[in-house]
Amino acid sequence: MSRTWRAVRRHFGVRKIGLVGHSYIGLLVILYAMRYAPRVNRVVQLSPIEPYPGKQYPAHLKFSDDVMRDTFARLAQLQKERGPEDEQELCQKFWSVLRAIYVADPANAAKINWGRCDLPNERGFLKYWSEDIFPSIQGLNLTPEQLANVRAPVLTIHGTKDRSAAYGGAREWAMLLPNARLVTIEGVGHAPWIEAPEEALGSIHASLNGAWPDSAEKVESLEPRR
Repeated sequence: MSRTWRAVRRHFGVRKIGLVGHSYIGLLVILYAMRYAPRVNRVVQLSPIEPYPGKQYPAHLKFSDDVMRDTFARLAQLQKERGPEDEQELCQKFWSVLRAIYVADPANAAKINWGRCDLPNERGFLKYWSEDIFPSIQGLNLTPEQLANVRAPVLTIHGTKDRSAAYGGAREWAMLLPNARLVTIEGVGHAPWIEAPEEALGSIHASLNGAWPDSAEKVESLEPRR
């Protein structure tokens, strides 16, 4: 990943770049900013996974409902009924079911189309995730000293109905990082730019242009303001 960003900087002839990372990439952009602080201008985390994966947050700081359970039950059934489909067709069926967990409003599920099935290396992502990426993430133990190396301003954008990454984790990121703010978007899931495009994309635009969005909060507690 660091080689890719270095190549981007060289291609465009820029010394510093702004980073935007969604989900687990929201963690990776922080790791990059820790290691290459002089090369990073600003950072935006979209629905990032928690800084300490596996940490349990209170019920009001994480979103849990029957959709996750039902989705994985449907995926298990799909696996049992698996026919002679080619790899791409099977992938498309898989994501047609899984996409439901990424939005709060079921009507928005059809808008989840991340191209996972278009490239051969992406079709096997879940195996790569479970065997390589997630174990590596679990092996991290970020310290305050390490996080203090992130000099760039960091904006975290997170929905309160995110089933995949706890909202409490977003608040914790904004507390841990030395120069961070949080935009909370009520009632949306793991893909806020789909369910609240104006607020999500507007916040990204403001941040990358050097300003905090009007709704950005300086977080001092895990507990949301009342």
